[in-house]
Amino acid sequence: MSILKSLLSVLTISAVIGSGTAMQACAANNAVTDIYDSTIFSESKVGESGGVVPSVWTVGSSSDLNIKTDDTNAEASSETPFNVFDIYDAHQQYVKLHSGGADLMYRKCEGIDVSYSQGKIDWQAVKDSGIDFAIIRAGYGNANKYPNQIDTWFKYNMEEAQKVGMDVGIYWYSYAMDVEGAYEEAESCYNAIKDYTLQYPVYFDIEEPSQSRLSTFEISAMIDAFCSRLESKGYYVGLYSYASLLTTKVYQSILDKYDIWVAHYGVSSPAYSNDYGIWQYSSTGQINGISTPVDLDHCYKNYPYIISPETYDPDGSETGISPVQQPASTDNVVAKGIDVSVWQTKVDWNKVAKSGVDFAIIRAGYGNLASQKDKYFDANMEGAKKAGIDCGVYWYSYASSPEDAVLEANACYEVIKGHKLAYPVYYSLEDECLNSLTNEQLTAVVDAFCSTLEKKGYYVGVKSYASLLSSRIKADIFNKYDVWVAHYGVARPSFTKGFNMWQYTNNGNINGINGIVNCDYAYINFPKIMKEAHLNGF
Repeated sequence: MSILKSLLSVLTISAVIGSGTAMQACAANNAVTDIYDSTIFSESKVGESGGVVPSVWTVGSSSDLNIKTDDTNAEASSETPFNVFDIYDAHQQYVKLHSGGADLMYRKCEGIDVSYSQGKIDWQAVKDSGIDFAIIRAGYGNANKYPNQIDTWFKYNMEEAQKVGMDVGIYWYSYAMDVEGAYEEAESCYNAIKDYTLQYPVYFDIEEPSQSRLSTFEISAMIDAFCSRLESKGYYVGLYSYASLLTTKVYQSILDKYDIWVAHYGVSSPAYSNDYGIWQYSSTGQINGISTPVDLDHCYKNYPYIISPETYDPDGSETGISPVQQPASTDNVVAKGIDVSVWQTKVDWNKVAKSGVDFAIIRAGYGNLASQKDKYFDANMEGAKKAGIDCGVYWYSYASSPEDAVLEANACYEVIKGHKLAYPVYYSLEDECLNSLTNEQLTAVVDAFCSTLEKKGYYVGVKSYASLLSSRIKADIFNKYDVWVAHYGVARPSFTKGFNMWQYTNNGNINGINGIVNCDYAYINFPKIMKEAHLNGF
């Protein structure tokens, strides 16, 4: 049994499970190439690019936000503490007391969202294709002032969808640039929908590029103005936007207050770490009864039950447990770190330590010669250790065979043998030259490198981007050696076989480092393992 597995069974350390794809590469012999996974992240109906990793951004406090809305006035002030309304909580309490508890709160169902862009829809064909619900655009902007801004197909879509038994909700597309504008949009939305019965929420759709330039305060105030106004009219309301805006431009108190419908395409789960009820996962769906591409949605909350518990008729698909695949929570993070190489040049490690970095994985070198040691390796190791930062290393591979991998392992050993390493020695698989190897050959290369260093008393792991780990390496390798997975712009990596370190961004900014740097989470206490097992020079 390998060192890793025997240690984990003795110390009862559990691994973190994940799911995703994407990654940066570093140096090639004397030339450097950057290699990225082929996944392109795009989101929202207006094409906002790429998600961001939740915990990388610091969202502003809502303690200075106050929204006042009535029939004549809507304003935001920074002088009065933000007052969170209790309507949502009161409704949830009502549900709990009058509808048999939480056993029916969740179910997985499939939906679409539509507007005039889909033209005339055959709703019976849509229903027969397996679609459970539709979120229908009622209109946009201030339709009280400009009546032509009611969606031209809204009335048809509402009546025909409900005629065939489709559950429906509403979204209102916002162009508001201030609280007053959002309040007017809420009034316009109410006038458009007041004669309809809804089984899903009324969503405030905020995604205009011009709105992204507003402050967190302004956007949060607008959301609350719209949602609280419709809530006061008796509607169950929610917020729709793309993952990066929700993560960076909305106060947490607003996210907690209203239900979330998040848009993020081309990923295994949205890059949004808070609770959400609906995920718009594609904008290019093909559905019978609709002649154009259409947005597709997964719903996880049982909105027909939540909104009308007294009239809800269970069908057996309900559950008391949310089917949302939760992101790799930072609550499980044991340590936060970075990985560096020659490309960060001279690092001020004292400043790095003061910025909250616990560990650093430092490039030792590349290729099959000890002379290919990273030229900043010694300085980085000395500086990090003096600053109290625990260190591990990685070796960048160009191996074309197991024999080459053994040479690389021995070269790595010559470079690191005088150091105590509190974190593993990682074999970095990211160079384009590895694409010429078959899966069997690449797996043999990994095993040759890792087993060679393991025999010398090192705790060894393999590092690459999620798609390579998932598709190119045989699973038995992950039972023998630890994994450091790279995947950016997602809530969790799409690697499902277990990992103990995640490189979650290549765009970090850390005091003491000029330029950007890769940032990492560690999920087990590596220093404890190394010291207690007398590995990696201890």
